[in-house]
Amino acid sequence: MRAALALSMVLVGWSPEGAMGENIDVDGVPLPADAAVDTGASPFAGAWVGQFDGALKTILVVEKLPTGEGDGSAIYAVGENPRFGIEATAWRMATSLSEDRLVLNGRVPVTYTASPTGRLRGVYGDGYGFAVLAPYPLDALLHGDGAVCWSGGGERVMLDVGLEEDGAAVALEAVIYTPPGEGPFALALVNHGSTGAGTDAGLAKQTWANAWIADVLNARGYIVAFVQRRGRGRSGGRYDEGFGADRAAGYTCEPGPSLAGAERALTDIEAAVTALRARGDVAPGPVLMLGHSRGGALSLAYAGRHPDDVAGVVNFVGGWMGDVCPTADQINGTLFNSGAAFKGPTLWLYGEDDAYYGNATPARLRDGFEAAGGNATLLTFRVRGESNGHFVMSIPPLWDAPVAAYLDGLR
Repeated sequence: MRAALALSMVLVGWSPEGAMGENIDVDGVPLPADAAVDTGASPFAGAWVGQFDGALKTILVVEKLPTGEGDGSAIYAVGENPRFGIEATAWRMATSLSEDRLVLNGRVPVTYTASPTGRLRGVYGDGYGFAVLAPYPLDALLHGDGAVCWSGGGERVMLDVGLEEDGAAVALEAVIYTPPGEGPFALALVNHGSTGAGTDAGLAKQTWANAWIADVLNARGYIVAFVQRRGRGRSGGRYDEGFGADRAAGYTCEPGPSLAGAERALTDIEAAVTALRARGDVAPGPVLMLGHSRGGALSLAYAGRHPDDVAGVVNFVGGWMGDVCPTADQINGTLFNSGAAFKGPTLWLYGEDDAYYGNATPARLRDGFEAAGGNATLLTFRVRGESNGHFVMSIPPLWDAPVAAYLDGLR
């Protein structure tokens, strides 16, 4: 829903009158050959690259810095996204400055704020679509080889984690966002979720990261790693997190193999933390654990196993099995309650009308966790539309303030 809503509306909100013809292809994004940048002293000046909703390649070139309402101009260019019927297009758009915000003036505005990291954070309308853009030399866009990193400041690396399968070494892919300044930096690890029902093998090959939470953490001095577990993204090995005998049927509800899949995932996380701590830009000390969906449950379980080596946990809509599974309470309870050995504060962020978890499930998981000795603050949010509660992490305006307060409380 979230990507479909944002990507489709990002384009229909703007008039095609500004579309242009003579363009240079920049890795699938058309950039006008006559693009130029304003060199004024502003955090918005220059050229910027990233992705809206992690799926739509985006270039922003601020050609004239605005001084007031609608008197600035910018080029906004996007690549194609056939899934949502979006064609590669570029526009010249009027821009405004509103307090400390650069606004692209469509029927629904896109608003950018300058981050302390030197990037731009952008939201479409009221925030149901977001992007983090990193600065990029315009000359390199116009005259380079077309190879652009679209992650909004993240670097893809392969980690030597010491794992083996069938006698061969297995490396894990990580997308790493480094804060400005001199390191080493405290480590934050953000753990990805599942692949829905587990029946679409293609989903496992998609590398997952969230540039907004990375930028929020970078702004507070954390180096942030999105580790893709075995068989996910570009990581080696087999993706085997809780499948039954018939792998084509997806994830199993049998507690034995389901929890064995969680153990395998935790092995990957533990190996990744060890490898990351060996980097020169990672400071010694406790790691901050965050995660979405299955990643939220894993973050809690990891904290319970390493209570003295974890600074805190942020759990976005965490769970290992959805309520459709008759053994979900047993499986989830086992995994969540194992995290209660971590006695520090944890933050739980859930959405109402979640397609995987009923509205009563988060409180039930929280109550079991606290009964086992854990410390949890549970916040729930209403997400626009139907059955969209699982997408809380993808809508930063919902959680920006409570996450900031939680992180500041850890220092």
